Amino acid sequence: MHNPFGALLALIATLLLSAAALAQDMPATCDKDCPAPYVANEFWTTSYGPAAANIVLSPTNFLACSSSAYALCYYSGPAGGSPSLPCTAANNYANCRCYVQSGLSFVDINSIRNTEAYVETVRACGTDGASCRNMTSMAKERLGTTEPPLPTAPVCGYLQAGADGTTPMAPKSELISTFSFAKTSVYGTAQKDCSTTPAAYAGCMTASCSYERDPNGKKTGYANCKCPLYTGPYQIGQGSASCDAGSGHVWSAAYSPSSVQLPFPLKNK
Repeated sequence: MHNPFGALLALIATLLLSAAALAQDMPATCDKDCPAPYVANEFWTTSYGPAAANIVLSPTNFLACSSSAYALCYYSGPAGGSPSLPCTAANNYANCRCYVQSGLSFVDINSIRNTEAYVETVRACGTDGASCRNMTSMAKERLGTTEPPLPTAPVCGYLQAGADGTTPMAPKSELISTFSFAKTSVYGTAQKDCSTTPAAYAGCMTASCSYERDPNGKKTGYANCKCPLYTGPYQIGQGSASCDAGSGHVWSAAYSPSSVQLPFPLKNK
């Protein structure tokens, strides 16, 4: 498999611990008064980069979850459009305006930025997510397979807001950015490959978000998410869009080194 960062990345990767393999052998760090205090996941979860890089190696990486609300940032990036969903670059982060949806969504196991949630999930689901309910297993379920459903991934428990209105995934987050097929009827399913020239993009998977509210405090149906910036090759979720998001803006994106094909469409249920 081609490594887009060349010899330097290969050298770095050999010097780093394999975080995913290590997590499988680590004991859970929280056994009471959970969730554990938030610690940002700085591991390289794959040889292509850390959690913030949003790397997808297989459809099984996408773990199936259900929550009363999640942010869908897959189509965010340039300013303008209707609706306007800009990702404005600021220091090491991008402030992205995203849709708010509810129901079924998917978490990339390689992009879980809460260390406790990542360790718990890799231990239960394996490094590729195949041992928990995932995008591939759900597609098989909906084709009428007689196989029993797999267990739900531990990370799903970190998405739902508690009594204080915040989620366990990250401090002060009202909802979390995940992925779903909820808007494929609007945007289609084609992707645009932007891997020729590595550039900065917003890795919004499991990013911390807050509800956008109007002057009267009413939720607008959108969220504001703080997504870490990562520089590398990437793909975006709009096949006809330009890879250039415009001055001061970046795409919310992910990178699949082998251009993983997702089992479209899995509608929300």
